Amino acid sequence: MPSHGSAQKDGAHIYLVGGGIGSLAAAAFLIRDGDIPGKNITILEQLDRLGGSLDGAGSPESGYVLRGGRMIESKYLCTYSLFSSIPTLDGNKTVTQEIFEWNEVMETSSKSRLVRGGQRIDGPEFGLSEKHILNLERVAAEPEAMLGRSTIADEFDASFFETNFWLMWCTTFAFQPWHSAVEFKRYLLRFTHMVGGFNHLRGIMRTVYNQYDSMVRPLQRWIGE
Repeated sequence: MPSHGSAQKDGAHIYLVGGGIGSLAAAAFLIRDGDIPGKNITILEQLDRLGGSLDGAGSPESGYVLRGGRMIESKYLCTYSLFSSIPTLDGNKTVTQEIFEWNEVMETSSKSRLVRGGQRIDGPEFGLSEKHILNLERVAAEPEAMLGRSTIADEFDASFFETNFWLMWCTTFAFQPWHSAVEFKRYLLRFTHMVGGFNHLRGIMRTVYNQYDSMVRPLQRWIGE
C-alpha cells in the first residue's frame, strides 16, 4: 500500500512555463529527486521546439540557426550533477562523462582574443586604472537593490569601455554598455576566477555537438521516458 507521501506525490501536478533549459532541468530534478511522476509534469511552450535559446535548428539547404549557448566550465556543479543521470543520445555514457572526456581531447585555448591593425595581441594588459578597479570592486560588493535599474554605463566612465578588460569581457559574455549593471555584477561574481585565462579562453568547456543536440535532446528524451 503506498504511503501518504507517495500518494501526495502521485497527486501533484506541476506546470512549468517556458520550455527552456531551466524548465527542462526543473522537470528532471522533480522526477529524479522529488519522485514526481513524469506524467504529472506539464511544460508550456509556445514554440514547436524545446530548449529556449539552445534551439539549434536548420539544414544544409535552409541554413542553421543557434540563438544562444551557455558558456560552461568546470565549476558548473549543479549542471554536471543533473547530467550525470542523463544518458547521451547513443546511450554509451552520461552527458557529464561525454563533456569531460571531450574536453580532455579538445581543450579550449585560443591563440589570441584581440587583434589591432591586423596584428595579434598576445597577453594584453587589462588597461584598468585605479578608478576602474575600485568601481569594479564597488559594483561587485554593492547590493543589487542599490544598483537598481542602472546600466553599466551609469556605473563607469567612458574610458572604462576603451580598456582591453572591457573588450574581452563584453565579447566573452555578450555585454553592451546599456545592459543592466545588476546582471554585470552577477557575472563578475560568477566568473571572476576565470579572468586570468581571458586572453586564451582557458577553462571554457565545449560539448561535442551544439548544446541543443548534446544537452537539450538527451534531457528531453530522458524526461519523456
